[in-house]
Amino acid sequence: MALKRLPDVDLASFPWNESAFIRKTEKLGPIDMQIKDVNAGVKWINLKAMVVEKSITRRVYSRLGNPLDLSTATISDNTGFIKLPLWNAQVNMVSIGDTVQIENGRVARFRGELQVNVGKNGRLEVV
Repeated sequence: MALKRLPDVDLASFPWNESAFIRKTEKLGPIDMQIKDVNAGVKWINLKAMVVEKSITRRVYSRLGNPLDLSTATISDNTGFIKLPLWNAQVNMVSIGDTVQIENGRVARFRGELQVNVGKNGRLEVV
């Protein structure tokens, strides 16, 4: 019954939103943020902060059994604190009191706490 009435429907009278049908190809990049604004809804960030604490280096093993050095730093930008895992060469690169610039860092939750991971696509620089 509905198909019989279809030729009578004036599609031009419907309020079409063409942008709803166009697939967005724009990829959102990292956002410059302060630590107080970081939450689980943010995926990629740029951040500048000072290292206020650093754990001792420990040896962990990857899923493939490869040995990795890991130290967890706590960084602050006067608006809050967040953890920063340091892997292998990054461990010796950062000391307490250093100001670090993180570009394209990934925000993730580990054991209930938010962290900023540098990863393969990110960059960690001591300023």
